[in-house]
Amino acid sequence: MAKLVRWGILSTGRIADRFTSDLKKAQGAEVVAVASRSFTRAEIFAAKHRIARAYGSYEELARDPEIDVIYIATPHNFHKEHTLLCLANGKHVLCEKPFAINAKEARQMTAYARERNLFLMEAMWSRFNPVYQRAMQWVNDGLIGEVRMLKADFGFRTAWQPEGRLLNPVLAGGSILDVAVYPLALASHLFGLKPVAIQALAHMGASGVDEQAGIVLKYANGQLAVLASAIRTRIPNQALILGSEGLIWLPVFWRARLAVLWRSKKMPRITWGAPGYQFEAAEVDSCLRQNRIESTVMPLAESIAITEIMDQVREMIGMQYPGE
Repeated sequence: MAKLVRWGILSTGRIADRFTSDLKKAQGAEVVAVASRSFTRAEIFAAKHRIARAYGSYEELARDPEIDVIYIATPHNFHKEHTLLCLANGKHVLCEKPFAINAKEARQMTAYARERNLFLMEAMWSRFNPVYQRAMQWVNDGLIGEVRMLKADFGFRTAWQPEGRLLNPVLAGGSILDVAVYPLALASHLFGLKPVAIQALAHMGASGVDEQAGIVLKYANGQLAVLASAIRTRIPNQALILGSEGLIWLPVFWRARLAVLWRSKKMPRITWGAPGYQFEAAEVDSCLRQNRIESTVMPLAESIAITEIMDQVREMIGMQYPGE
């Protein structure tokens, strides 16, 4: 590994822009190239972020011999295609959430990365943010006793644009893949990979995708995760981790800036900090420098398990994507 981990950015959308800005805060990282399906967009992005090379195709980026790892930020339905493209060209990959549109794709991506001995991780940035990690340390230290329930939601009201990414089934739209993946990942982190029972209900909108959904997961020791997601409804965007001896409140938990610990007859404990994409990039850097092809913080088995749950939820609510 060179002194700097050399990054390529695949796509020039909003998330790619934020990731690239935050990557400048990560030690040992350098963005050397960016690609878009439009060379003009790639040039504009490169100029904004002072990136040396801009490409008008993803294939050119994947073939660039001076790139170590590629960050993929294309719409959900392209994650498998673009991950396999980069892996086939010998590049390590950080792929935006959701990892894939279904578990079959997630398994294929994982198997191919392992076959080629290349690093692959789902970009679940919330998992690496300092405030989130401090809250999980409170849990691990037993400060709220036995964790019995999680209540978490993530949603917003998007404009009515049925051809856009969020509302278009062809682009794997809907609330389950786009935002429910965050509370599902939190439940997985707290309770383990395999719930023993799943229940789900949703409202299907006029464009044919789930506009809002409610999900209940039950785990082996009776723990419950009560989750909600929405793309056409404003909801609180918070997580409550409820234990036998106290609770933890994480407002806007997926980009947590604040966590509050409450316990009976004790003063609340508060932690705060700034979220950022540089923390997941630092995990990639650490893994590559240790010659690891998988993160222990966000392992591929967990990404597959979360996708399996989303498959079951979508089956329950009748949400199937074209071509599945």
